[in-house]
Amino acid sequence: MLSKEEYDDHLWTETTIRMGFAAFAILIWDHIITFGDEVELIWKGKKSIFTYLFFLNRYLTPLGFIINLYAYLSPVWTPEFLQTCQHFVRYEGSMTVIGIEVTAIMMMLRVKAIYNGQIYVMTGVIAVFIATTAVNAWLLTMGQAVYHEASDIHACTMIFDPNLGWVASASAWLPLLYDTIVLGLTFFRTYYPVRHNIGSHLFKRLLADGIIYYSVIFSVTLVLTIMIIVADPGLKNIMAQ
Repeated sequence: MLSKEEYDDHLWTETTIRMGFAAFAILIWDHIITFGDEVELIWKGKKSIFTYLFFLNRYLTPLGFIINLYAYLSPVWTPEFLQTCQHFVRYEGSMTVIGIEVTAIMMMLRVKAIYNGQIYVMTGVIAVFIATTAVNAWLLTMGQAVYHEASDIHACTMIFDPNLGWVASASAWLPLLYDTIVLGLTFFRTYYPVRHNIGSHLFKRLLADGIIYYSVIFSVTLVLTIMIIVADPGLKNIMAQ
């Protein structure tokens, strides 16, 4: 007979695993349906730093995700190997941070392009980017493995040190702040030309895509921020997937 703590542990672990595989399935589906456009526009196009950042984000993230999914199910993660898991979760967190930072650099390059590299704009964006990177790097050093009450659970996932309290939520809301600034700058630069039909099709796409992207990211990140603060340990980072 399972205790309440063990039952909750099983429930949280199963929820995390299912969310992880669901997120990975969506990621792979997106790769499949956009692969043709990727070949035509990226592979056959002119290569630039943006191209290589795209490839890094496009393929490193899924490969890192596969290892994380294996860690959710591997029988090697027993209570006796908790210390090993403590080291592994730094990798898990690092892969998430790399994905966030690469995307942030790509967005920074877009801002640079539409503002023609104006120094005061880029200084502000770069300052927030550096702050976000520094805080995330520090928080990674405070990452730890989720302790499982039930001895028959074999999974290795990361949470931040509970003693950090609300500070740990900076891993979510700081990137959201960065995205908000980027969207605001994009909106400021593109809304007037689009509104008065004097902008190019590219401006319209930048504005529309930026709003769609931000709407999704805002919804997910808001929930993640709240869960990092108030959710039980096994569920704190479930939306980070």
